Amino acid sequence: PHKRVQNDVCPLCCEELDMSDRQFFPCKCGYQVCMWCWHRIRESESGLCPACRTPYGDDPHEFSAVDMEEVVKANKEKAAAEKRERERLRQQQAAA
Repeated sequence: PHKRVQNDVCPLCCEELDMSDRQFFPCKCGYQVCMWCWHRIRESESGLCPACRTPYGDDPHEFSAVDMEEVVKANKEKAAAEKRERERLRQQQAAA
């Protein structure tokens, strides 16, 4: 089995995993893909886990709903990071 590692990017489409994707493990082997890739594999391709070749079922192996507190915290962190970036750019422009 794959060691369960929470990635920031889907290994198939290379898109950033959103909060719900980060809680999504469609196979018991622990290989993590985004929901979009899981759906595409099930509907248009082999229907097998890319890592262990186990058939994907109708329900993902593990999926937990996103906690509202996590959403609020993530939004605050994102806003703070954007504010820091704006301030850094403002300082660079002032120095130029």
